[in-house]
Amino acid sequence: MGITASINESLDNSTVGELSKLTNQKPQSSDDIKDNFLNILVAQLKNQDPTNPMQNSELTSQIAQISTVEGIEKLNKTLGSIVGQMDSNHAMQTVALIGRGVMVPGNEILVGSNGEKNIDAAPLGYELNRPADIVKVTIRDKNGAVVREMECNKLDPNSSEYLSAGLHSFRWDGKDADGNAVEQGAYNFSVYASQQDQALMVNSLRHAEVSGVVRQENSTKLDLGLVGTVNMGEVRQFL
Repeated sequence: MGITASINESLDNSTVGELSKLTNQKPQSSDDIKDNFLNILVAQLKNQDPTNPMQNSELTSQIAQISTVEGIEKLNKTLGSIVGQMDSNHAMQTVALIGRGVMVPGNEILVGSNGEKNIDAAPLGYELNRPADIVKVTIRDKNGAVVREMECNKLDPNSSEYLSAGLHSFRWDGKDADGNAVEQGAYNFSVYASQQDQALMVNSLRHAEVSGVVRQENSTKLDLGLVGTVNMGEVRQFL
């Protein structure tokens, strides 16, 4: 027999009205719920039918209900504290990434100087969904003209007949097809992969440097400067 059923059967109209006020309240904590519960329980015990009193098992069951509510609230507070601490630790860990290089989805590659008048190109990469026997990278200038075409499976000294599925990265030497150093600036690249003449799905990856960490309400993002901000899940490789 539940509290509401027992009360409706055994209490007079005035008592039921008073109890209705209690049950219609919206407590904000387990203490409020406990007070309302005890008031209802006391009223129920006072007004129960002497010929059919509440059994110990019923009383124990109803007390267990309020204990469960208290336990849930305490558990929620504990979990909230743990989540907050984890978020704080996660933010501190991501700060340590400032200055690190990352590979993220994109198809731009930057060419600059390393300070000794030598051309230095940023790393580029790609991600294969299946092993490939041919992987070609085509680099174009800002006008779309082809600057260089490379077969990546021949550039990798550790490669076998097939390049394995997964992530691959390498550095372009910053030279065109004739071996001349290209001008500094931004270039675009595309990747084609196939296995036995069947084209495969491939994702292009560009290099960027973490310049800051952006903490938002429910997530932490990495600031990659001119590239923009990305979620941690978008980073395919840390360099």
